[in-house]
Amino acid sequence: MSGITRRAAVAGSLAALLAAGCGRAGGRRRGRASIEGRFVDDGVRAGHMFRDGRLQQGGSPLGAIRKRVVVVGGGVAGLSAAWRLARAGVEDVVLLELGKGVGGTSRGGTLRSPDGHEHPCPFGAHYLPVPRPEQAALVAFLRDAGVATGLRLDGSLEIPDRLLVRDPAERIAGLGFFEEGLWLHAGATASDHADLERFEAEVERRVGLGADGRRLFDLPVERSSVDARALDRTSAAAWCDELGLTAPRIRWYLQYATRDDFGATLEQTSAWALLHYFTARANLLSKESAPFMTWADGNAHLVRALVRSMAGVEIRTGDVALSVEPRKGGATVESIRMERGERTRWDADAVVLATPQYVTRRLLRDDPASGDRALLRYGPWIVANLHLAERPASRGFPDAWDSVLHGSPSLGYVDATHQLDRADARDTVWTWYLPVVDDDEAAARTRLLETPWEEVRDAILADLRVAHPDIDDLVTRIDVWRWGHGMVKPTPGTMWGGVRERVARPVGRVHLAHSDLSGMALFEEAHWQGTRAAEAVLAQLGVAHEPLAS
Repeated sequence: MSGITRRAAVAGSLAALLAAGCGRAGGRRRGRASIEGRFVDDGVRAGHMFRDGRLQQGGSPLGAIRKRVVVVGGGVAGLSAAWRLARAGVEDVVLLELGKGVGGTSRGGTLRSPDGHEHPCPFGAHYLPVPRPEQAALVAFLRDAGVATGLRLDGSLEIPDRLLVRDPAERIAGLGFFEEGLWLHAGATASDHADLERFEAEVERRVGLGADGRRLFDLPVERSSVDARALDRTSAAAWCDELGLTAPRIRWYLQYATRDDFGATLEQTSAWALLHYFTARANLLSKESAPFMTWADGNAHLVRALVRSMAGVEIRTGDVALSVEPRKGGATVESIRMERGERTRWDADAVVLATPQYVTRRLLRDDPASGDRALLRYGPWIVANLHLAERPASRGFPDAWDSVLHGSPSLGYVDATHQLDRADARDTVWTWYLPVVDDDEAAARTRLLETPWEEVRDAILADLRVAHPDIDDLVTRIDVWRWGHGMVKPTPGTMWGGVRERVARPVGRVHLAHSDLSGMALFEEAHWQGTRAAEAVLAQLGVAHEPLAS
């Protein structure tokens, strides 16, 4: 491992990264003082005021508004529920979102360069694998949105080439230079390569069907076969130990996977979830994984498409739900508009509660699953967008869409301009990701919020400097989004131990929808959960519809 300590590589903690940033800063570098930037996340203040009970005490007297359906939460699950309701012709729907924009962890934005140009960039999820035909809800949405232009003879989606990740797609830096792919060959021993081959053989034999005719690992996860579910009882780390996959190189490679999709270490991840990461998107015959679609601002492109498809749905941002109460024949939601302090009581025939479970247990009156919701764990994340006046020098494999730094606690960076036709442009925007995988998530969240932007800036530059020594002189701006509860962690026992089933049950006419009900924070799961909840509402209201989430 080059450029970072073994302890930092294993821990992957914010503290380790910040310590590395301080330790390798080497005094003020040329250009450091001129780097602009800020924290751009919103909703933290409102969320903490709700958590502490301060919002519930203030505001104007309640005004009452009648709606057919209220959707609480403007992440992908809530937006997908609203999309499905609108698609079925349901009118008089309102969506309430705490933040200044919708999309949840699929939010995007722009980064302003010194010349005033605004570059689109993601502040969360940045790609979507092309779904299989049987993922009916997601296929329907992508066709509605114009992302998919049709169906091929084999039933697969036809996706324009411009939306698929361009070559070169991935590279990894180690020992001072880049190689193609995500497995670092430099310095690897014959034993290291044998470890990789053994793991890949284990993965390949699990890309198939169980005795019940279902895929062993599927999307959505609810469609997975029962045959492999016993793997959920053990951690990915323990499963790797049983296979003898204990050498540092293979462990780092596998933990990169769990940090990437789950924001978790191997110890914090269910063995079932680890294998799901490598198998669920693979073709049963070719064993090849699905290609990725991406956009300059990541999955914010899909968020905008969802909003466009929600004709007639009223979206109210900056509107914080305070309580959700089931009642006979419907449900009541109380909310407050942060800017004006206006409180509203929404009386609805049904509610889709599309909030993460740590919020749901505070919102839902007489919640029968409150204890189970408290069992789910969420990891903090940092997502930073960096504007570079020009691309830095690097050795080895050329610039790629995704650049990984071997041994780093970060996931490296994605080139937000990779898909754009900017042949004459020298500048670029990189999106840098750090999952904070500390075991004490609450302490990590506190540390994250207390760390000044300048320290985060220095840590990011120190992380990148290992592969790009001239990075300090090229960066002009760093905007940072802090996600305190960025991803639910699929910890051992939570995928198939009954927790998810219990927290997903409706409470009267309040229907639950969020990716954490699937145990993993994937766009596909959020969309399916939102569609499923909306179709439960449609059935309850007696609205005829074609099931897409069955």
